[in-house]
Amino acid sequence: MGVDPLSIVDPARVRILFVPIGRIKHSRFLGFLERFKQENVIQLRDVSPDSRPHTTTFSPLAFPAGRVLFDIGTSVPPAAHLALCPFELYRQPLAVVAVADSQNLQHGLDQNDQKAYEHGDGGIGSTLSEESIQSLLDHRQQLASDFSSALVHEVIVFDHDAPNQNFPRGISGVPSPAKSKTTTIKTVMCDLTSQLLAEMTSFARSIQGLSSLESPKTPGQNIHRPLARYGETSRPASSERSQQSSDGRGTDHRMSMPAHLLANRGSRSGTPEGRPMSPPGGTQTPPTDVNGSTSTPSTSPSRVTDRSRPMSRDRASLQGFGSNSLAERERKKHRGRIGIVIGLLYLLAGRWPDAVKELSESGSVAKANNDHVWHGKALDYLLVTSLLYAWAGLDFQIPALLHAALDKPGSGSGKASKDTPSSSHVKLKSSSVTPSRDSSLHNLSHILPELVTVIQNLYSRAWTFSEDKIPQLSFSESGLRFSRLLTVIEASKGKFTDLNLQQAVLGVKPNQDEVQAAQLTTFPSKAEITTFLFRSFPSPGVDDSLTVADRTRILARIAFTLGELGYHRKKAFVLKELLEGLIPALVAARKRGAAEMGVHPAASLVALDAAVLGARDTQSQVPYGEDEMGIRGFLSMVCSAYGIHTASGDTTDLQDKAYWTGKDDQTPLSSNGASEQTEIIIQRAIQQAANRSFASLDLKIDILRLCTNICEALPDLEGVLDFSAELLRTAGSGIAPGPDDNHGSPSLSIDDQLRLWNNISRTVAAARQLGLEHLAADYWDEFLVRGIVVVPSASNHPTAHAKDDLEYVAKSTAEASSGPFLYNPFAQSNSAKTSKPLVVAGEEAAFRVTLQNLYDFDLEIESIRLVSQDDECDAPAQALTVGPYRTQSVFLTATWSESGTGIISGCIAKIRGCRERFFPIFEKPWSLKSSVKASHAHRSDQQPEISSQARESPRKDTRAPKGPVPSSLSLDVIPALPAVMLKKMSLSQSAVMLLEGETKFFNITLYNASKSVTADLVLPTFKDSTAAPLQAAMANKKLTPSELYELELAAAQKPLRWLRENDDPALIIWPGKEATLRIEVNGKPGLSDASILISYGHLGVPRSEHKDRFYTRQLSIPLTVTVNASIDITRAELRPFNPSFAWQNQQIQSSQSQSHSATKSETSTSTRSPSTLSTRSKSSKSHHNNSENRFQALLSRISSDKPHCLLSLDCRNSWSNPLSLSIQIRPPAPLTSTPKPNPQTPNTTNPLTYTVHESLQPNQTKRILLLLPRIRLPNTHTNRPIPSLTKTNQQYVVPSPSSAPSSHSTHLAARQTFWYREALLNHLHATWTEDTSTPPRRTGVINPRDIRLSQESIAVYSLPELEISMSVSLSPPSNERIQQTSPRTYTVPLSTPLVLTTTLTNHTPRPIYAILRLQPRHAALERDVDLGGKFLVHGLLQRGVGVLQPLEEKGVEVGFCVVGVGRWVVGGVVEEVVAGENAEDEGEGGDDGFMAMGRERERRVWGVEEGVAIVGSE
Repeated sequence: MGVDPLSIVDPARVRILFVPIGRIKHSRFLGFLERFKQENVIQLRDVSPDSRPHTTTFSPLAFPAGRVLFDIGTSVPPAAHLALCPFELYRQPLAVVAVADSQNLQHGLDQNDQKAYEHGDGGIGSTLSEESIQSLLDHRQQLASDFSSALVHEVIVFDHDAPNQNFPRGISGVPSPAKSKTTTIKTVMCDLTSQLLAEMTSFARSIQGLSSLESPKTPGQNIHRPLARYGETSRPASSERSQQSSDGRGTDHRMSMPAHLLANRGSRSGTPEGRPMSPPGGTQTPPTDVNGSTSTPSTSPSRVTDRSRPMSRDRASLQGFGSNSLAERERKKHRGRIGIVIGLLYLLAGRWPDAVKELSESGSVAKANNDHVWHGKALDYLLVTSLLYAWAGLDFQIPALLHAALDKPGSGSGKASKDTPSSSHVKLKSSSVTPSRDSSLHNLSHILPELVTVIQNLYSRAWTFSEDKIPQLSFSESGLRFSRLLTVIEASKGKFTDLNLQQAVLGVKPNQDEVQAAQLTTFPSKAEITTFLFRSFPSPGVDDSLTVADRTRILARIAFTLGELGYHRKKAFVLKELLEGLIPALVAARKRGAAEMGVHPAASLVALDAAVLGARDTQSQVPYGEDEMGIRGFLSMVCSAYGIHTASGDTTDLQDKAYWTGKDDQTPLSSNGASEQTEIIIQRAIQQAANRSFASLDLKIDILRLCTNICEALPDLEGVLDFSAELLRTAGSGIAPGPDDNHGSPSLSIDDQLRLWNNISRTVAAARQLGLEHLAADYWDEFLVRGIVVVPSASNHPTAHAKDDLEYVAKSTAEASSGPFLYNPFAQSNSAKTSKPLVVAGEEAAFRVTLQNLYDFDLEIESIRLVSQDDECDAPAQALTVGPYRTQSVFLTATWSESGTGIISGCIAKIRGCRERFFPIFEKPWSLKSSVKASHAHRSDQQPEISSQARESPRKDTRAPKGPVPSSLSLDVIPALPAVMLKKMSLSQSAVMLLEGETKFFNITLYNASKSVTADLVLPTFKDSTAAPLQAAMANKKLTPSELYELELAAAQKPLRWLRENDDPALIIWPGKEATLRIEVNGKPGLSDASILISYGHLGVPRSEHKDRFYTRQLSIPLTVTVNASIDITRAELRPFNPSFAWQNQQIQSSQSQSHSATKSETSTSTRSPSTLSTRSKSSKSHHNNSENRFQALLSRISSDKPHCLLSLDCRNSWSNPLSLSIQIRPPAPLTSTPKPNPQTPNTTNPLTYTVHESLQPNQTKRILLLLPRIRLPNTHTNRPIPSLTKTNQQYVVPSPSSAPSSHSTHLAARQTFWYREALLNHLHATWTEDTSTPPRRTGVINPRDIRLSQESIAVYSLPELEISMSVSLSPPSNERIQQTSPRTYTVPLSTPLVLTTTLTNHTPRPIYAILRLQPRHAALERDVDLGGKFLVHGLLQRGVGVLQPLEEKGVEVGFCVVGVGRWVVGGVVEEVVAGENAEDEGEGGDDGFMAMGRERERRVWGVEEGVAIVGSE
């Protein structure tokens, strides 16, 4: 049972000094001490009185109900404490108990027990040898010499199981716990108490023999020598003392006696055994009654005279005359002081009635003589005696002196007389005037607050007299004891109970639920008790006699009491004052120690700490740091008062985890249990953030600095590390800031941060030199790791594919039939997003780890590695440095041996000077919300209190604060893949130069570097620089459909293509083998660079049998391409072609056919090959003749039944060398719903195809004329929507009604222009060849899509849907002749009946109801005039045609006659009579319905393109 140092009954405790002798282990010594402390209260009825007749003054038989309280300790009181004796005699150890271990003593064994003793069984039941006993006696004699002020010196041999061992006086044995009884230790304590009470008699008589007793002075002025420390050299003992000690007898020389009394102690040597004789009145021991109280109180030693006292002392006491003389008053004052000391001895001896009597009488004397210090001390002892009565359960009466101090009469005893202080003597329980215990306690609780105030006031009043000035130590400790008592009573609602009496005397704290008493209105409040407590606060500089240890002890007790009262802030400030006073003393002590060891105090901690460590190892065998745990725990308690949650004071924190602290450096830090560690770290982050927001941050920083400085001054290396790290942690922001958050900087200056960081590094280095490898700090930022992502490799990162993606491999061979925009899943880049990042088993994967350092110093990380949940990856550690106040990305690697799923949960890092620990991933920003800071920011040593209002309010939000959300990186570990690389390329420096339209070929050789994995899936895809601009242009929403089609067609024409061998798509590269691919590259305008993407993977089974997803890698081969201009078509124009050339050609051919001699020659010329229509002249003909001959050859091919138009192309040679141009004209292709790109190869099989050749010099432009047959496209084709290569169902926006007519006509014209342009482009195929003498010569294809057509050109190129033709013939019967001079000109005779036949052909798919209107006019006139008399028409010029069915041809004949000479032109129009259904309204499958919206149906009108010219001639 521990002893409360703040107990009010501390003056009633007898100090026993417990010291070891001989060889004894530290643990066993502490075990013996604990056995002794269990019996620290001894009742006098259990104590046997001493048999000597002169030692009965303090006989236990006088008051059997009394109790002796012991305070058993192992330390010698300081000299400042011993200087207060005999004013406070209880501070002096009155007994010294030396402890010996029986196992380490030599035993006397016979031969049979020798073997058992050597095996560790010796000493059990064996007796001690004579040498051992003599050694114990020598030790006891040394104790008596060293601790001469003690009354009893006893040697106890523990675990001595020999029951028949006879020990000499002063030595006793205690059996082991296994053989001890429940009363064994109590019996030893009773015997020790009996010796102590016997020795108190001579000590009391020596006190009574003093003529004066001075008040306590400062330690330097006190006449008593402090107790000698154990082990120090003391003065040599005299031969007489040695003889007495050898006989086991105690010494009569006591250092507590004045020096001038020592010379008169020789008369006591004649007493038996050399002990002082008891007073005469104490020779008989009175009997006791049934209640344990004596029937007749014993004689007080104050009235006992010492017969051996010299007469000269009595004569000295009679000097002076009269009761009021100064000498008499001084004599009474000193006699009163002596009586108070005697009363204290009775109090220590458990003789409480005698103590009350002596203290009351002597206290009255002190009061009468204004001896304030001793008067207050008497009141103090009387209060202690009353409390002991109440604690023992005895009836008692409050001493009258206590009432007199308050000017109040005693309760139940009538008016107290000041002249008769003996009336305050405690009455026996059987007496009728003795009040009950309850009533006395009730009265005591009322007077207690005022009484303790009076006592402190008496001490304070004595400060006005310099000779009676009470030391600060005594004043402060008295106030602390009184405050402690008031605190205990206040906790019990102001009343004395059995529970709080147990707490006041024995320190047993009751449960809060057991306190049920009502609050007294007169008892002081906590605030008043606090005010009283602060009177004990030692003011700095007032009294220099107060040592640092005493000042520290007083401040610690003040802080403890404030904590009991609930004033934690005041407690915190007191503790801060305590620490500030400790630092200078510790520094000074360190300097003295360094000076003694010969090292400089400002040097490293290594030399000093090594010496301290060696001293500990050689003397006490205590592991390093074990004795410092007390001071470190105290510092943690101080920090907790300021709201600082330190790791040193938290036994449930992360440092209890082996994987957290990493104390065993021989065992690697395990990464298992990442989830458990993460939860602990989250809770710690919440707690630290809440504690950081609680109370003042500046005060916390100051306290942590003080704690660090104290640990440096001790020196305590582990404490320096812990508190330095805690200071950095507390001063930090404790948040995970976002990218734009600037609130993460710590609250320390840069210099302070650097000093702490260097201090940690220097301390760890010093610990390493001392061999303390486990010492390290705890890293101060939980948010070190802010993110982990996989770093995809440009060439090795895998890509996931679905099973359907294998279909592309089969379709890629038929790309043209599948469409130019076929989806290519293998053309996706490696950075395409997937559900999980991919890593390959057996290959090293790279990770980008984002680290956070919110402090202004470089963070040196000795090792950091990735951690997976199941330790399935091999992650090598790396060393790196993170710069000050930044977020820095570093790269780490890891390797998985098997496929499956991997989860990266964080990193394990070892920061310089810190323990290796686990850091989770906190990607999202986090900070503790202000609404939950106050509720969770409580001290670590207390639980958060829940108010009654919170209990009654069920709607109050009691949810825990939301902590940082950890994240993890989930990976898909896929099976091993091949490693394909480029071995060689046929192009030099991966570059090629082309002209526009030119095609080249090159080879690339691939090599599979894998040793075991086959690349059975290899598919090249291509990317070029033209794709991105085209895609950006196609994204424009304002493009017309025709413009969008041109862009899509350009995007569909890929400049690179893989030429498969034998169209076999199964390209396999075996491990360690090669494969060659042939690539075609085309000179596309705008092409500057390209990439060949080789997607490869391993399926392991045939593609048709593969059912799961698969993975591929992609090898990117860059290619630099330079495309220069070749031949550009700068201008294109369509012009009408006069049909007269065809008619004349037909007439010539007819006339030449009549001549048989020229038939074969002309037939040969007309049917020669298209390639010979224009040949390069090998003779020296002029350019004009070549062009003329070429055009004549073209004219020879036309006929009148097929109308033609003339195409004019301006071609320019942009290349530096001459180029030969070849343009091939092909017959019209069949109509399709979707236009196809122009063929890249010439057509030589069709006899209607012809080619025009031309040579162009550099930068030369030539115009080339081409004859094109006119075509007719039905409305069902020209009215189709303009197709899109990327949209399957294109929809058009319906225009508003106001713009519908114009939009309709515009869209109709745009569609017709598009389709006629596509038909025109299908006619042309142009190529060029470089004219050089050195092969190889460049060749290429000209893209004619630069040709643009206008509406006028479309009218020239297209034929009308209703064909109208006119002819003139004679009306039979007639013998005249008509001469046709041209296809549209007839020369007719005058006054001859003629017939004008108008032939109508319906080329539409619908019937036409039409009417024909002829319009004759004179050729010289611009408009029609009256033709009467010169041009006669039979009937009307307007004739009904009727119904003209589709593809039906119908002629309308009109008779006429030319009367006058002249030239007449007959034209006309055909107008629809009934508006029928238009072909564009019901198109064939592709009509989108737009042409039928926004307009009404109209009647169509067709005009004659060229009328018939009739020339009248005689």
